[in-house]
Amino acid sequence: MQTRMQLLMLALLAAAVAPPATAAPGRVTAAEPSVDFEVQRSDTLIWLSRDVLITPAAWREVAQLNRLRDPNRIQPGQVLRIPTRLMRVTPLPAKLVGSFGDVRIGGATASPGNSSVAVEGNLLNAGQTVQTGPAGSAVIEFADGSRVRVPPSSLAEVLTSQSVGVRPAGAELPAGGPVGGWFSGAMRVLRGSVEVFATKVLRARPLEVVTPTAVVGVRGTGFRVGFDEAARGKTRVEVLEGQVRFDGPGPTQGTQVPKGFGSTADAVAPALPPIKLLPPPDLSGLPGRFERPIVRFELPGETTRLRVQVAGDVDFERIVVDQLVDAGSDVRITGLEDGAWQLRSRRIDPNTLEGLDAKASFILKARPEPPAYRAPRSDSKQAVGTVEFAWAPNIEAVQARLQVAEDAAFKVVLQDHEGLTASTLRTDISVPGVYFWRLASVRASGDAGPFGDAQRFELRPLPEAPQGGMSADGRSLVFAWGGRAEDRQQVQLARDPRFLEIVAQAEVTTPTWTLPTPDRGGRYFFRYRSVEPDGFVSPYSSPMQIDVPRDWSGLWLLLPLLLL
Repeated sequence: MQTRMQLLMLALLAAAVAPPATAAPGRVTAAEPSVDFEVQRSDTLIWLSRDVLITPAAWREVAQLNRLRDPNRIQPGQVLRIPTRLMRVTPLPAKLVGSFGDVRIGGATASPGNSSVAVEGNLLNAGQTVQTGPAGSAVIEFADGSRVRVPPSSLAEVLTSQSVGVRPAGAELPAGGPVGGWFSGAMRVLRGSVEVFATKVLRARPLEVVTPTAVVGVRGTGFRVGFDEAARGKTRVEVLEGQVRFDGPGPTQGTQVPKGFGSTADAVAPALPPIKLLPPPDLSGLPGRFERPIVRFELPGETTRLRVQVAGDVDFERIVVDQLVDAGSDVRITGLEDGAWQLRSRRIDPNTLEGLDAKASFILKARPEPPAYRAPRSDSKQAVGTVEFAWAPNIEAVQARLQVAEDAAFKVVLQDHEGLTASTLRTDISVPGVYFWRLASVRASGDAGPFGDAQRFELRPLPEAPQGGMSADGRSLVFAWGGRAEDRQQVQLARDPRFLEIVAQAEVTTPTWTLPTPDRGGRYFFRYRSVEPDGFVSPYSSPMQIDVPRDWSGLWLLLPLLLL
């Protein structure tokens, strides 16, 4: 049986490309497609008339064509020549085997309960369309196992899907009747593109993909077809495996496009000679992990436009992102959930042909997102001592984790505070220098999100204790302290340690201050603070106590009065 089926299929394949011809009953013209059908022991005249031919009445013509002596009998080993126009065609619905995101079905209902919202398992009859949204993708499978992937923002239609000559597997058959047949199928691209992976089986005619301006015929291959109505109805084909025949508009001879090549045609221009597809871009620099909701990366050195796609599976049947990226621009991808993702990219040449794919995988772990930082703000400055950190917590998380480090890469972590349920933290840092801090959110389940961006802050040293006091001649007060030449100094002298009763103050440009000794003796207090060129104002130094002697010289004038 297998040998007979193969011989019959080879004859059908040879006849499928020939133009149809009209033959008078009882006569087969040389140009009319026909097949040689070898009768097997299990074949019956009833089965042949009912399941192979279009009607039982067609047997009369077959008998005449083959000059059978007894048209009521067929013998095993007998070879019958049958025109393909007399062979039965049985519709075979295609099936939606993949549906992700916004996918809709249009046209006649393919199965009971079917609706416009696509569901995996929906049957698709001839005339039905599959439409994908910007973040939707679908996979259509024909009865011969061929698959058509419909990426985002595309519209495709099932044109034909049928068996030729014998009822399909699973149909009600007479006892001993053969199961199977020869498949014939075609898709139409109305918008966007499709990616086809045709099974390497014998068909009644090549699997076809058509657009309003071109036809692509294929046997056992993988290829892409795109249609752009805005560009004069431009159709492009890129062959990834095998070879396709590409027919553009008009009566001109079609183009044979081999593996690794592509071609284009539009409403007025015939198909171009095959053009070699561009090699894949370099994805070796793609990070293996992203920790922000916006996946962002560069592809340095790329000088052509790129198509970038992201899918949830390695076969790219669940594409959720399909975007074009201009040469030299960053790739920015939004809307992805946390998890493992597959990415592929290909270059686009000046003819709009899309080249070979480069593939890579990455992990996205961006949630729960870090708390919002409040203080200290980036590049803030303060003196060493107690540092207060503050943030707005993520409502999806019950705890936060805070780290302080000496470096932005957090290779030297100085403090690591976990299980923080409040939105503030006070901690002491006694060494001046530049520091970095960052936060992460932790869900109740213990699921920790990524750390946020490192925030920089700087701790300046506390002012040194001042020195000095009364000058040697007692006529002035002289104070000195350590300080930088570029800093300004704000100085104060007061009668009380709280500096509520200030008797003298000034701003000087050197780390010294000289002022006349106060006329009023007693205890005084001095302090200073520095104003640095970047605007940072240090805390005041610790107060310095000075005792100014009282002037008793006026009491000698009162002495005579005291002696009376």
